Amino acid sequence: MNWYAEQRQNWIGEMLRIYGFINRSHIVEKFGCSPQSAGHDLTKFQAKHSDWVRYDNRRKAYINTNA
Repeated sequence: MNWYAEQRQNWIGEMLRIYGFINRSHIVEKFGCSPQSAGHDLTKFQAKHSDWVRYDNRRKAYINTNA
């Protein structure tokens, strides 16, 4: 993983801990990446942290299940 991808992963975790949810548009707005890259980052984050993150279809966001 390159430095930029690592920064996005760290930021995703921080936002989930602070706000309890995050979606692709948050990452696109913060980092200026494509929606596809943002989706890939979120999928990768969820795979690594499946014990406390899940995707909510109704909200179309990733949710911190420990919040």
